[in-house]
Amino acid sequence: MEKEQNHTPLVSIIMPTLNREKFIAETTFSIQKQTYTNWELIIMDDGSDDNTNKIVARLKETDDRIQYHNNGVKRITGKLKNRGIELAQGELIAFMDSDDLWHPEKLAKQVLALQQYPEAGFSFTNGCNFRDEDKVIEAIYYQRQSGAICADFFKSICSGDTGVFIQTVMVWKRLLHEENLFRINRTFTDYSFITNLAQQYKGVILYEVLLQRRIHPVANTKMNWVADYEEHIETIIRYKQAHKLDPVLASKILFITHINLGEEYLSRGMKKEARPAFRASWQYNKLSVVPFKKTAKSIVKR
Repeated sequence: MEKEQNHTPLVSIIMPTLNREKFIAETTFSIQKQTYTNWELIIMDDGSDDNTNKIVARLKETDDRIQYHNNGVKRITGKLKNRGIELAQGELIAFMDSDDLWHPEKLAKQVLALQQYPEAGFSFTNGCNFRDEDKVIEAIYYQRQSGAICADFFKSICSGDTGVFIQTVMVWKRLLHEENLFRINRTFTDYSFITNLAQQYKGVILYEVLLQRRIHPVANTKMNWVADYEEHIETIIRYKQAHKLDPVLASKILFITHINLGEEYLSRGMKKEARPAFRASWQYNKLSVVPFKKTAKSIVKR
């Protein structure tokens, strides 16, 4: 075991980007500050039309671990990530968004964790949000902030009891055969990718806050959060139909997800859009009066 833990495998970091001239240098600096230095950064550009490519070119001049690939306009992040995985030379794959930040020991701690728990196929970590305008840290994902656990996380990730952001995930590349790559039927498919891994392999969670996720207007557009909900719903339905998830649990998850989607619409003043979400929830729990109360709430004028 000691020999295995002294091994320093190459980590390939896949980072899609689109018009991130404001953030990509700071994000890349957080990668360059890693105490674990055996990495390559594969930047997959989704056809940026700002100065992203020029900024990355300057970064590449001083660090040959950085690669830049302009992929034209795809608008399907799964395609970019799958191509990045194909290009990767590392034994381990990590993912990063081009506007977020890593703790300097993020890679080192995850590599060690995967070596300490050889039964695990992937690792993920705690994290927090911060507002770009004031840098205030908020919303730490897990109250516990130290230690690690290796376990089967499939059901808890599906139910939302365990939240995983792709920017915290590290996975052995050997496990990413064709069936385990990102789906390309939607703009965002991180949730299906992560749950698919968890359905097959144990994971290791590190409870230290090793990701800082930037919250800013572009990252919080309607397209992004609605697409996220839609992908959650589609994924759980698929697991239910394939008998990979208990049908009672799947129905409970779908009921709650539709209710939460409706509430999200309401919080944004989108009452008309909220009603179909509340109505859709009813098919998963026909004994509940909650959908009717929520629908009535969306109708009442204030």
